[in-house]
Formats: sequence, C-alpha cells, structure tokens
Amino acid sequence: MSCLVCKRSQPEYTFNVLEIHTLHIRDFSGERLVQAVGESKSYEVCAACVSSEMQAVLYPARRILRGCLGFVLLIAAGLVLSLARRLEGEVWAVRVLGPMAVVVGVIGAVGKVRTVLRERRELEALGREERERVCAWRCLTKNAPHKHGDNDLTYIPVDEACSLSEKELAVQYDLLPPIARKVYELINKE
Repeated sequence: MSCLVCKRSQPEYTFNVLEIHTLHIRDFSGERLVQAVGESKSYEVCAACVSSEMQAVLYPARRILRGCLGFVLLIAAGLVLSLARRLEGEVWAVRVLGPMAVVVGVIGAVGKVRTVLRERRELEALGREERERVCAWRCLTKNAPHKHGDNDLTYIPVDEACSLSEKELAVQYDLLPPIARKVYELINKE
C-alpha cells in the first residue's frame, strides 16, 4: 500500500473507516437529507505527510495569507467603490456597495484568522502522539474522495467510534438516527 496523500511513501498511520453517503434533496418543502452506510475502507498516511500537515497547522502564516487574500481584495474593492468621486449612473448605489464590501471583507478575514489560530491552539494542547494522529486524520479527510456521484462522503473512524453510543455518533458525525443505529451495530459487531 502507499500513502493516500503523496502516493509514494511507506505509510505509518492506518485508519479503518466507514463511509457515509449523504444526498441533499432540495424541493419546494425545503431540504431533506438521505443517508446510507457505504463501504468499510482502509486508508494509510505516511509520516512525512503528517509532519507537513503538522507544520502547516503549527506555523499558520501561509494558511492565513492564502485564506485572507480574497477578503483583502474585497476590502480593497470596497474602498475603491466607496471613495469613487464621480461615476456615471447612480453614484449612491455604488457608494453603498463599497462600505458593505469592506465590512464583509473585514468580518471574513477576522473569522479566517480566528479559525486558523483556534486550530493551532487545539493542536498545541495535545501530546506528541495524539498530535500526529490528529494531523494524520486531517490528511485523510483532505485527500480522501469527498463525492460519490451526487452523494457527499463523510468518514467515521471505526477505532475511535467504537467507544461512542448511538446518540454520540449521531451528534458527532451528523447522522440521522436510523443510520446512527446501523453504524453502531456495524462497529460493535467488528
């Protein structure tokens, strides 16, 4: 087997996961979810990819810059629109969009920075082995397939989920009650 991320290294972290297929059905009455239990799979991640992910979380300058670039451009466009002296047509409509764009850009940039720094604090609070395991799981969730046809895919780690009750499975992995019951039965049978 090879690493899920780099496809060439010898893997060190193995995750046995259970796929959950979620289909979002939108109609006039609103949105409904239809879920089904998919296959049981095994994914593997190498230590180099885990180390790279850990460095990205612990030293987040690049992630912050990449995440905030669009918001900074929105702020700049908002400033240009709000400071425009004379534009043809309705100037007041264009001037209203400027401050709105600045506010949305600032809120988005602050939210992104707070999310990245919260992830960093959470990872720093863990021990070395647990930190590596969390980063390996992050590598898996980033690189494993997210779609199967029209269905969204989510993954439940079998080893960690075996200690959870049906209700805890439903809450933690956003499962419908019958699917949580089926997942609970499948995990505890194995």
